[in-house]
Amino acid sequence: MCENARVGRLDTEAEIRQFWDRESETPSNIIWMADPRVREYINERISGSPYVWPMDWFIPKLAGRRFQRGLSIGCGTGPFERDLITRNLCDAVDAFDGSSVSIATARRLASEAGVGDRIHYYVGDFNAPRLPRRTYDLVVFHQSLHHVAKLERLLRAVLRSMRPDGLLYLDEYVGPSRFDWNDQLIAPHRAWFYRHIPPAARLHGPLTLPVHPDDPSEALRSDEIFRQISRGFRILDRRDYGGTLISVIFPMVKWDHLPDSVIPELIEAERQMIQAGASSYYAVAIAAPKRGIAAVAAHVSYWVTSKLRRLRWEWRKLRAYPETDVKF
Repeated sequence: MCENARVGRLDTEAEIRQFWDRESETPSNIIWMADPRVREYINERISGSPYVWPMDWFIPKLAGRRFQRGLSIGCGTGPFERDLITRNLCDAVDAFDGSSVSIATARRLASEAGVGDRIHYYVGDFNAPRLPRRTYDLVVFHQSLHHVAKLERLLRAVLRSMRPDGLLYLDEYVGPSRFDWNDQLIAPHRAWFYRHIPPAARLHGPLTLPVHPDDPSEALRSDEIFRQISRGFRILDRRDYGGTLISVIFPMVKWDHLPDSVIPELIEAERQMIQAGASSYYAVAIAAPKRGIAAVAAHVSYWVTSKLRRLRWEWRKLRAYPETDVKF
């Protein structure tokens, strides 16, 4: 690898860690799922009821099953793991995140909740995972997988770390990647924004592309997530829950400047958009690791694809810095 490329990657990793350290203490995003009416809409799309949350939809599918040891990847400050333990779904959970500040907060909150002895929080790298083999019977991604650049490498490690009867639980942004967004793709969102949101209620003049500029990890390969998961896992259930219009519009609006009727109008506009054929940007899914020959084929596929992607990346860097000796 050329030295310039290596330094550039390290700089990017540092930027990502710094961004999420800041976010854990002083969040800069307006969370579109936090509004109660939007939350009810999400719940309804997943469970069929506005009052049944995703985990309450998931638990009956387990038919009383409990898990010995779970793994949460990209845990942030740890609310999901604390919920798993509080519900007594897992005996113990390992959980890691790239932000040391988030992990410190997660440890403190788990201790305060009286579950610190059952959750092992640690700092780890999504793109260079070190996971024990055949250990976990539950693995969870909660809004974290769309921040991963090396999907093949991580999913191969996850597949190797799971017991044959394990389950994968996923709640993710699976919409367009940061490199797919353009003026044409965002045109319908802008049309609704300018038609329904007066200038005084806009956080920004134009509706910008929905990629956080300070987070280099945002939506790196989000549109590939289900395709990559399907290499090594069987999808048992999948519920798409929208966000196609709402997640783009919501963070750009001063909602206290608008009447309460606008949010129901936004929800209805998204319903119509999806009914007309637009893709859902968010989904919940349950999957099981493939077994036998299918599992072996998945490992090979992940490994080969990962190596090919690396070679293509190295070749692009070689062309960008032809004077540098790049070793493959």
